[in-house]
Amino acid sequence: MRQERVLEIYQDVLEGKVKRFPNNFFFGEEGKKYMKYMTCYLLEERLLIPIDEIPFRVKASILWSYRLKSPALIYGWNYYDVIENAYPGRFKPWEFQQVPHKYWFGEEGRNRAIKAIKYVIENELNIPLEEVPSQVNHHFFKKYNLNGVFNIFGQSPFQAIQAVYPDVFKLWHFAHVPLNCWKDEESIQAIMDYFLFEQLGFSSYEEALVRVRKQDFFDYQLTGLFQMAFGSRMQKVKEWIRIGMKCKEKQIEESNNCIIISKC
Repeated sequence: MRQERVLEIYQDVLEGKVKRFPNNFFFGEEGKKYMKYMTCYLLEERLLIPIDEIPFRVKASILWSYRLKSPALIYGWNYYDVIENAYPGRFKPWEFQQVPHKYWFGEEGRNRAIKAIKYVIENELNIPLEEVPSQVNHHFFKKYNLNGVFNIFGQSPFQAIQAVYPDVFKLWHFAHVPLNCWKDEESIQAIMDYFLFEQLGFSSYEEALVRVRKQDFFDYQLTGLFQMAFGSRMQKVKEWIRIGMKCKEKQIEESNNCIIISKC
């Protein structure tokens, strides 16, 4: 059936001239083609919605109120499937204000979430890997309609990126970290050791004590650590380093004693 005739039938249904679509109208692949004609006509011509605005302006209620729900059910489609049939490959589910029901649910939903984040980072924005911690934040998930994804990962940018790029980044690489991270002794130890010996490249606590500067914390985006763990005071930083030196000396002494005892 030609597109013009399909749209005539659809207009008659919308205007109440006929009560329903003809029998077997939506049968098979031909019926899916008719659905495409009708969907494009509805959105572009009848509702005058620009194609690039469809994700922001179209919800299930709009399609269903214009008699597309019954034919969609024939194929087991949700409202996004109807749009995908009309505009194949044009949109991603997470671009819509309303994602399909249970789209982010369960293990399959988590895998979709990982793919969505990765797609936006690598394909839409082309963010270099080393810039991911500075650019992926709470605003990122809101701006790119990934709020549902964000909830899966407890609204933690680090947990989301950890799922996408396992063990590539550390928690403290991110601008927003849980406040208790800066109060936990083990976390502080891990962060400071990484900061002093890997980022700043000091060979020992002794060297760190002499060379570490306040500006280093700002340069490596560790102001939260400096403020919360050390009260923004370099004196406390150096006290922490001195304690680290003593612990290191104690470990060496204990190790030497063990060697002596084993020889005896």
